[in-house]
Parts: sequence; structure tokens; C-alpha cells
Amino acid sequence: MASSGTAQMAMQKVSESAKHVLAQRRPWSEIVDRTAYAKPANFADASSRIRKNINYFKVNYVLFVLGVLIACLLTHPVSMFLLMGLGTSWVYLFVVRTEPLVINGRSISEREKLIGMASVSVILIFFVSSVGSVIFMGLGIGLAGVAIHGSLRVPDDLFLDENNENDGFFSFIKPPNSQATI
Repeated sequence: MASSGTAQMAMQKVSESAKHVLAQRRPWSEIVDRTAYAKPANFADASSRIRKNINYFKVNYVLFVLGVLIACLLTHPVSMFLLMGLGTSWVYLFVVRTEPLVINGRSISEREKLIGMASVSVILIFFVSSVGSVIFMGLGIGLAGVAIHGSLRVPDDLFLDENNENDGFFSFIKPPNSQATI
């Protein structure tokens, strides 16, 4: 039952990370504030707005793109079930199964399992089924929505922290600074 304890610890860590990321999102009312929209003067103005808005609303934008991606997968249930099956096989091979995988009397290493599962996943997603096109369609629609919002929303009233601006887009994933308690 050691794998059950490990799975519980992993789920607890994922839950804590999700709470940390969600705590960094901006209020949705700030995103849909009708008074903050205006047509950009030119392409450079639109690009500047997109850059500032992505830095400020990055968690909200990721949630929006994920929501669009999930909606696209829900409209194509075969794709959703194929992804669920692939995910289940990954979890089984790498988390649930404790004894080594043996094929034709030969023990398969973790690296070989990873390469094999990645190859099977890529082949199934992009060549055998339409899952790849559904994923790209969802990402395209979501990213187009982000670009439209980012170019139309005037970022002048946003309180941008200049220190966080250069941390990169995925800086919100970093865990908080843990302070040691003595």
C-alpha cells in the first residue's frame, strides 16, 4: 500500500500547487471592466497592450485557454475518451504498477517505458485520431481570445509590479517562498 500513500502525497502536492496558482489570479470583474477597453492606435500599441495584459492577467488567461480547450474536447467526446485512456495508461505504468514491466522475458527500464509511452501517445494523438486537431483548434481559439482581449484592454489602470515583469510567463507556477519555522 506504499503506492497509495505516495499517490495521496502527490495529490496533496498538486492540490496545494493549484491553490497557490489560483490565489494569484486577478478578479474576473477587472478583466471584463467595460470602461477599460479602447481601440489601439496602431500595431505597436496593440503589441504593447498585449504584453502588459499577459503579464498582469497571465493566470486568468491560462484558465481561459484551458476552459476553451476543455470545451473543445467536450464537443468531441471520442478525443476526450482517447486522452483519458492515454492518461490512465500513463498513470498505471508509472504510478500504480510497482513491479518492473517485462516483455518477452526482458525487463523494460523506466527510460524505455517513457520513450515508448511518449511515442505511442504522439502517434495516437497526431496520426491515428483527430485529437491533435481538436487540441490545436482549442488552443487557437483560446489564444485568439487572449490576443483580442489583450489588445483591446487598456493597461494604464493596472498596477504592474516591475519586479515580476521579467520573471517569465510561467513564474506563477513557482511555489511560494517557504519560511522555515523554528
